[in-house]
Amino acid sequence: MALGNPDRADDGVGPAVVQALGPQPGVEVWEAIRGGLPLAQALVGFERALVVDACPALPVGEVALLPLFTDHGPRITDHGSWVHGMGLAQALGALEMAGLAVPETWAVAIGVEAVLPFRRGLSPQVARAVPAAVAEVNRWLAN
Repeated sequence: MALGNPDRADDGVGPAVVQALGPQPGVEVWEAIRGGLPLAQALVGFERALVVDACPALPVGEVALLPLFTDHGPRITDHGSWVHGMGLAQALGALEMAGLAVPETWAVAIGVEAVLPFRRGLSPQVARAVPAAVAEVNRWLAN
């Protein structure tokens, strides 16, 4: 799942990573602008899920693989550190408490500035991080 709005500068890094990744056999790819409960509901029934998103809590251009939801429940707190986090980890936890089968969910997070302008295209620093994010996605897919 690529989260991000290409019309909000570096917020579009999620879709940019998925586009650079290209088609993957046996992998379902979605793009969305918002996360939260609707996204969590769409993930019900999958075994594993990977979200690629901008993360203002990381240094600009840094790439990290982070657990969002595992068999131990939400692994991060949603406290405004994600551009599109909107409670995704907690939404998955709520759905699990309701008896639904939710996937183990990880995020490839790419550091961006906290304030993102309305313009198309990535900053040079975030654009340089796209190949590292693609490599992280490929590593996750291989496991």
